[in-house]
Amino acid sequence: MAQRQFIGGVILALACLTPVHATPPTTAIIGTPPQPEWTSLTAGQREILAPLAREWGTMEHVRRKQWLTSAARYPSMSETDRARFKARMQDWAKMTPEQRAKVRENYKKINTLPSEEKETLRKKWSAYKQLPEEERQGVRERHKSAILLAPPPEPEPRIEDAPAPYDP
Repeated sequence: MAQRQFIGGVILALACLTPVHATPPTTAIIGTPPQPEWTSLTAGQREILAPLAREWGTMEHVRRKQWLTSAARYPSMSETDRARFKARMQDWAKMTPEQRAKVRENYKKINTLPSEEKETLRKKWSAYKQLPEEERQGVRERHKSAILLAPPPEPEPRIEDAPAPYDP
């Protein structure tokens, strides 16, 4: 019995001393497989994704896959959602790579906010969207969007709220 425990201990010690080398997965395993070239897309896909035609050849595979997934959902969207999708895709196609990176960064930041802050942001965005177009344009031109989206300022303390002076 003691000999069996000794052998078991030796095996356990050797197992602990032997480094376990797991081969990390290669990008071929975890990466997105190559996506079709523009000419290989169906006529329907090319029609939906037309604003992206010029840059499709230089787009990363993961981005192509995301756009193809969105294009697959397009036929089942409502007319309103289709119009919004087209407008957003056209806006995206007009952006520079730096602007796109900034949009992605902002999206990640918003997704990490607590739900209360997300709700506050939604309310402020809704208030902005309810402004007449001329006022929204004016806000954009004056670069006041950051002010609109900033938290409201703290109210100034009133004299009656001030603590009584210390008088020993």
